[in-house]
Amino acid sequence: MTIAEVADFLFVSRSHVRRLLESGDLLGARGDDGEYIVDEESVRTYRLEMDERARRYLDSQTEADEPPGL
Repeated sequence: MTIAEVADFLFVSRSHVRRLLESGDLLGARGDDGEYIVDEESVRTYRLEMDERARRYLDSQTEADEPPGL
């Protein structure tokens, strides 16, 4: 996948995808043209992990956690 495709898939910016590659959260390599080719499996794994984190966070919230007046 290209950086642009990954950004669309994850709903993030291309610069964020580059940071994820630099930090090792996503796997990729530079192609012959100098552009990153991102490993699709690492993207899908990252998305599943982020979805699970969001789900756990939302499940942990109670009415007591809401700001006053809502």
